[in-house]
Amino acid sequence: MALIRNTQYIILGVAVLLFMISVTLTIVAGVGFGIAVIWNLLSSLYIYYDLIPNSIAANNPLILISNLMDAFVFALFAVFLATWFINIISNISIRRYLTIKKIRKLRGHTVIAPYNSFAAALIDELAKERIKPVVIVEKDAQASKLSSKGIPAVVGNINDKDVFITAGIERASSLISCDDNDIRNAMIIITAKDVNRNIDVISRVAREEDMQKLSKAGAYRLVLPGITAGMSIGNEIAKRLI
Repeated sequence: MALIRNTQYIILGVAVLLFMISVTLTIVAGVGFGIAVIWNLLSSLYIYYDLIPNSIAANNPLILISNLMDAFVFALFAVFLATWFINIISNISIRRYLTIKKIRKLRGHTVIAPYNSFAAALIDELAKERIKPVVIVEKDAQASKLSSKGIPAVVGNINDKDVFITAGIERASSLISCDDNDIRNAMIIITAKDVNRNIDVISRVAREEDMQKLSKAGAYRLVLPGITAGMSIGNEIAKRLI
């Protein structure tokens, strides 16, 4: 991967150098700086627009050489974009393959969905207890962030049963639903229970009046962050006063 990245930088560097030389030749031929930059840029993109007077462009060897360099710039830039795109696709495919392979080895793990600040704090606490999580995320950037920390993450819709199957919900011991929207939490619970009826579900609750609904959806334990935080602060103050 490092070799491919270095090659990309070399290709881009050569393309930029040729472009600068091409612009310089156009200026020497008698074209103003601004027009020269725009004209060569368009030429490098294979967009032809008559910005240079025929009196300068016609049979001018400097303009001819500049055109040839622009053609090379176009080719190099096309190669750069192609390798860059292939590199991204390869990284995503390799990461997904390694993640799925890692998840298939897990038994009795905890599935967390979706990923947010609440889930991030939860993951840190689980790490202290050496509990292995698998996180369902909705963005590739989140998956990359978690993968860099050695935490397997599956990208997908939290209402998609196949996403939970990929996360190994059938072999998991518990599910923690972390969304700040109670309706989405209910959908997460229902989707997970559809695959694994026996999984233990802990759910975050945004509104106290929704606690009964989430219990009916299948959560055996509910966490209301506002009340939990208040109890934690109260306990801490009590400890200090005793």
